[in-house]
Amino acid sequence: MATHAQHNANRFAQSSEHLADYNKDDYQHSIRDLEPSLDSLMNNGHTPEPLRVNVERVVRQYFAMLGDEIPTDLYELILKQIEEPLLSVVLEQTRGNQTKCAQILGLNRGTLRKKLKTYNLM
Repeated sequence: MATHAQHNANRFAQSSEHLADYNKDDYQHSIRDLEPSLDSLMNNGHTPEPLRVNVERVVRQYFAMLGDEIPTDLYELILKQIEEPLLSVVLEQTRGNQTKCAQILGLNRGTLRKKLKTYNLM
């Protein structure tokens, strides 16, 4: 990735302005389309946006911030931004039980352990 684009990618990923867009309640609502049974838990009078809508918005903001710069490895950048908090929250919800965590995520336990090591979550 070009140096300028890499700097912007890092800045975007750590931007407090970006993180402020996602409070805990908004995040809870953004996962509505992941599993139909979540609908009853999140029905509080308004229709939440699906996760894919939030991802699209963030990617568009990222390209707008880059201007004419062309990023590389965008797929990897996006996956890292999503994967680490996903693993962290599911691991927290399972109280560190890697077997349950792997089952919830639909991963092989060995694959989960490799990912946890990658993000220093072990």
